[in-house]
Amino acid sequence: MEIVADPAFLADVSRKAGLFRQKLESLVAAHPDVFEGVRGQGLMLGLKCKIAPGDLVAASYGQHLLTVPAADNTLRLLPPLNISDDEIAEAVARLDRAAGSLDG
Repeated sequence: MEIVADPAFLADVSRKAGLFRQKLESLVAAHPDVFEGVRGQGLMLGLKCKIAPGDLVAASYGQHLLTVPAADNTLRLLPPLNISDDEIAEAVARLDRAAGSLDG
């Protein structure tokens, strides 16, 4: 609990959340036939989909990325608070490849 309550840890989580959102916004822009936008706050984010989120979940599995569908045609993303910048970049790259396989 002490680690999670540490202001430096919380500031780093906030920074990572901003980085993740920025990368996801770029992903949405790169795949307008697949995504509508980014939802959520902090690291609890989702991608509003124009396609069935189950199709994107399956394509993500093919990229060794675990995602789950959520309500209202959304793909849920919930990384750990200690995710690294490199892991964020890798996750978005895998989502990019998954979305690319579904572009219409």
